[in-house]
Amino acid sequence: MALKSFSQAPADSKPEACRYVPDRIRRLEEIFSGLLESKKAQSAGYALMRDGKIFAHKFMGPRHYALDEPYQPHNWRKIASITKVITSLAILKLVEDGRLLLEFPLANVLPEFSGPDNSDLRIIHLLTHTSGLPADPGYFCEKNTNMRIWEIFDEADWVEGISSLPRNSSPGLEWAYCSMGFALLGEIVRRVTGESWTSWIEREILTPAGLRDTFFRIDDRPKDKFCFVSEQEEQKWEKIKAHPDYPLGAAGHAFSTPADLMALGKLFLEEGTVNGRRIVGYRTIKAMCSVHVTVPAFHWGDKFPDMSYGLGVSPARHPLLVPETVWGHEGASRAAWWFDPASSFCAAWLLPTTLDWDPDFCWTPRAVVWSGLCNR
Repeated sequence: MALKSFSQAPADSKPEACRYVPDRIRRLEEIFSGLLESKKAQSAGYALMRDGKIFAHKFMGPRHYALDEPYQPHNWRKIASITKVITSLAILKLVEDGRLLLEFPLANVLPEFSGPDNSDLRIIHLLTHTSGLPADPGYFCEKNTNMRIWEIFDEADWVEGISSLPRNSSPGLEWAYCSMGFALLGEIVRRVTGESWTSWIEREILTPAGLRDTFFRIDDRPKDKFCFVSEQEEQKWEKIKAHPDYPLGAAGHAFSTPADLMALGKLFLEEGTVNGRRIVGYRTIKAMCSVHVTVPAFHWGDKFPDMSYGLGVSPARHPLLVPETVWGHEGASRAAWWFDPASSFCAAWLLPTTLDWDPDFCWTPRAVVWSGLCNR
C-alpha cells in the first residue's frame, strides 16, 4: 500500500533505542493511511513512548473538514471518554486527602439521592460503571436510540432528575457504560471542593502533571488551533466554550494532543509522580489499575459474562495481550490511550472521524502497536 505522507513531530528518541521494532511503526501507519484512503477517518495523529521517551510521533490528514490545513502536533482534539480517566484521578485525589470515601452512600455527598431506591448506591459504583443508572444511548443496541436523555443536563435540577430515573439493575450487579455517572462525579468534585470542577481539576491535576495542552475550559484559545470533523462538532465546541462547566463535560469534554496523552501515561507509569512532583500516591495508581469488579456486561452486544474493570480505567481485552497487564481508555471521537506498566510503554492515537466504532480504530492498531515491543 502506498502510504499517505506522515509529518514527523518532535520526538525524544528512536524506536531501536527504546527497544521497539521500527517495522511495526510502518505497519501502524499503513493501517492509519488506509483509514484515510477509505475515508473512514479524516486524519490521524499518534505517539508512542517507552521509558519516558517519545520515539514515534506523527500526523497526517487535514485539521478541518472543510479546509486544506494539515493536522499538526499543536492542534487540540477532543478526547471524549478518555476524559473519564482525568475525572477519576480527581475523585481519588479527594479520597487521598480524606475528603471523600468511595464506600460513601452517594446521598452523603448528593442528598438528591436520599430516597430508598438509592440507598445501595455508592460512589465506587459510578467509577466502575456498575451503578445501575441508565447506560449511554445505544449501549443496549436499541433500535430507537433515545438521545433526548442528554437533555436532562440542560436543567438546573439535573442531579435530582437523574436520581429519579429508572435503573437498568441494582448497583454492583452488572457493568453498563454510564456517562451520567461521571457527570455526577464531576458534581461531587464541585460540592466537596466548593469550586468549579473544571478549575479544580486543571489546577490540582493537569497543570502540576505537565499536561499543558489538556483542558476543559476553552477560554480564549483560538478556534483555528482545534481539529474538527463536522459542522455539528463545531457547534458543540461553541456550546462547550459558552458553558465550560456543563455537567456532562466531566465524562467526555476534555481536549488534548497525542504528546499530552504521553504525559498522562507518564503519570501512571511513574506511579503518580511526574518529574519528581507527586500528583497522587503510588497506591492510588495501583488501585486504579486493579480489578474491582468482574460482572456480566451486555457491552454493545458482546455479552461478556466476566467484564473486569478498575477505577476509571479498563484492562485491555485482546487475545495478544496478557489479561490485566495493559490499561487505559478509548473515546467515542475514536481516541485511544493505553499503557503497559511492565514494559514502561504508552501509546495513544487520535483518529478524527464522524463514524461509529470500528475495530480498525481501536483493536487493530492496539495489536500492531504492542507487537513491536522487544524485551532486549
